[in-house]
Amino acid sequence: MSVLHDSPLVAGLSDRHGMALLHDAADAPRGLVLLFLPSHARPHLETPDIAAVLPDLLRACAGLVPPGAAPVGAVADAALEADLRAEIEDLSLPALVLLHDGRPAGAISRMRDWDEYGRRLTALLAPFVHSTLTDQPA
Repeated sequence: MSVLHDSPLVAGLSDRHGMALLHDAADAPRGLVLLFLPSHARPHLETPDIAAVLPDLLRACAGLVPPGAAPVGAVADAALEADLRAEIEDLSLPALVLLHDGRPAGAISRMRDWDEYGRRLTALLAPFVHSTLTDQPA
């Protein structure tokens, strides 16, 4: 059984928060996506914890980038999760992967405390803050 069916918190990301379930990175919305890889192949104790904080992390990300540039949330299905694990070196699950236009731009493995998430997300989003600001009309 998929972790999406096993964890109400993971299922709630789609049901309550409207996050897409992605089957392929090419299906990701353009721009930035904070993609949750919940560890489909093996149940993990940290999966519900990350699912619980993901909406708050997305709100925090909105404060790190210019208006309209904040990442949206999504959840990877088992196939996409396997593809990204093969593509991203040393990726431990569960994880959050930042996609930019469907391509991995960085990742945060496992559950972290709030301050560490803040530091890591700030670093992951920094290149996009600069490019977003320079892309704005004068």
